[in-house]
This record gives sequence, C-alpha cells and structure tokens, in this order.
Amino acid sequence: MTDRPALLITGVGAHADPWHGLAATGTALASVLEERMPVRRIDTDEVAGGAALTDAALIVVNISGDLATDAAAASAVLDPLLEAVASGIPLLAVHSSSLAFRDDPRWAELLGGRWVPGVTMHPQIGWSLVQPTAPLAPFRVYDERYSHLEIGAESALRAIHTDDGLTHPLAWARQGTAGHGAVAYSALGHGAEAYRSAGTRALVHALVDELLGAEPAERPPLSPSPPPGADARTDLEAAALDYELIALAPRGTAVASTRFTDRFDDGELLASGYLLVERLPTGGAALHSHGREVGRVSPVARGLRVDLPGAEIDGRMLRAADAGIVLVAEAGEWQSSGDGSAMLLGDAWRVVVVHGPASAKLDNRVRLLDDLRALPETQKEQHA
Repeated sequence: MTDRPALLITGVGAHADPWHGLAATGTALASVLEERMPVRRIDTDEVAGGAALTDAALIVVNISGDLATDAAAASAVLDPLLEAVASGIPLLAVHSSSLAFRDDPRWAELLGGRWVPGVTMHPQIGWSLVQPTAPLAPFRVYDERYSHLEIGAESALRAIHTDDGLTHPLAWARQGTAGHGAVAYSALGHGAEAYRSAGTRALVHALVDELLGAEPAERPPLSPSPPPGADARTDLEAAALDYELIALAPRGTAVASTRFTDRFDDGELLASGYLLVERLPTGGAALHSHGREVGRVSPVARGLRVDLPGAEIDGRMLRAADAGIVLVAEAGEWQSSGDGSAMLLGDAWRVVVVHGPASAKLDNRVRLLDDLRALPETQKEQHA
C-alpha cells in the first residue's frame, strides 16, 4: 500500500493508566498494521522529547489517561500530533485513546468524539456483536463495549454495538479538510485477544484504507486469524470456571465439569474478564492482570512452581494483593520458596487463579469459587 511507515505511538506515564496493558495491545495492533504497511513504534515520552512525526504515512495512537488522577498536561504530546495532522498526515486512534488529554478540548475536536466522565461506560468485558457499516460483515469479539461515547456531528459511523435495545458508536471517521489529514477512531482493542478476531483486524484495515485513500476494491483479502497456540506446550490444563476464575491442573486432568461460556480461548490465550493465562512455548503459563504480566506458573517434578512477586501463603491461598491475584489450592500443599516464589506440592495438584482489583473483590470471588464447587452436578450445566 505504501513504503512509508505507520507511526504507532504507545502511551506511557501520565498518558497510560492502571487498567490497560498498552505495551501488549501495541504489539498486537502492530501485527495488524504490518499486514498493510511498515510500522515504526515510539512512546509518548519520545513524542514529548521531539521525535519526528512527519515522515509517517499514518499516525496510530494507542494511549490513555487515568480518570482517577488529575489530568496530565497535554501540550507536550498533543501539540506535535495536531501539527502532524495539520500537515496532512492522517491519524487513527484506538480504544482508551478517547480518554486521553481530557484537560484539552482540542483532542476531542480532532478525534471527532470523546469519553465523557460520568456518562460513558462499558458493560462487563466479554463476547459481543460488532455491527460495522458495509461492506464489512458483523462479527463477534471478546472485548469491552464502550457505550454512550460522545460523537461529533462531522464524524461518520463505521461500526456500532447494541446494548439493552440502544445503539452505541464503536468506530467513526472524519474526512480531512483544508490540507489536514483525515482522522478515525475505533473503540475496540482492550486486550491483545481482541486483535485475534478477524473482524477486528478487518475493521482496522478498513479504517486504515479509508484514511490512506485506498478504494475498497484494492483491499487484499482478509488474512486468516493467527493460529491458536500452535507452538504452546500443553503441560497443564486450564479452564475458566466463571468471571475471573481460571482453574489449572496437570495435563490430562479433568479440571472442570463445565466451563464458563463467556471466555476467550484460542489454545494460547485464555481470558476470563481481565484475567488472562498465556500458555508459553517453553511450558507453563504467564498470568496477566489487565494486560500486564504479573507472574508465571510452571509444572515441575514435585508439583507446580509459582513465581508471583509479593505473594504470601495464607492457608490454602497464595495471595498477591498488589497484583490482584490469589491462587487457591484445591489439591496439594503450599511451600514457600521465598521472594514471592512458592511450590504447590503434590502429583495431583490443582489450583484456581482468582483475579480482582481490590481485596473485597478477591475475597468475594474466592467465596464464589467455593459455592460453584458446591453446586450439585445437575445445576452446573445451567450455570455454564
């Protein structure tokens, strides 16, 4: 399509937040963009430091802003972005970028819409139907569904979703005027798993093609979804039991009689809510909270080794409150190895990873786990 690169800008520091793993989603988004054009990656600190933007064919912004803190000064990053678009370079923003620069109305004006604090929200993350405009077909994706976003009169809808009978914008585009570059926004892309959806990738491709002026007929066929964990070793079993509850056990063990249906699992990534288990090619798995790796588990000769910084044994639980993770042993006994490492001893070990951003939620989900395990077999299928 073009030899000039897409410049992918990832938010760091004040232009990030605790709830989005922007480094991970940036890597996933880069792989989608690379199906169209070369990609160069920088972060917001580099933009503020004077990194050149004008050699790019397209600027892609994957940033955020923490609504729980005072708004960060925008000008050091926003001014160069505005200047680049004013010079004719198109811009694509994704997901939490609509939360950025909330102290500066120029960003919402450029973007053609915004997240409105106290109004905009999203239902619990999970599977949903995205309804794009033609020629793209509707598709399902495991992602957040931003709802009640404010959209400007000059923004043309490119995708919506429907919740409780109301439609909500998920993607839009604005034509460039008077030498300015065009601008588009997609609310999809909370986690890396969202970009495993062929539909999400097709929507990104369509927005890129529109921004660069490519006709739909010139668009190459959609690439297939990435293969589901072909290189991941299956030395453990993993199953989602409920929202943010994932059970692990030795390979070949029946880990759950029923499985939670509102989960993402492609053989490599298993996501339930904001808890993600990544099966690793070297064996074992990485544990991710809100897109950030917080620990690892590895089956060994005597049981399961757990590396989870800050974790402490509390009876049947290995608790790492700062990471928002509790591992509940259902079979086996914990033995501390020091410095956040522990062993779950026993050939038939079994553990449930519980996730929650606050101690109260962790405790409530541990209680939910106990009640799920106590369900009569005849009712477990109904729960799933």
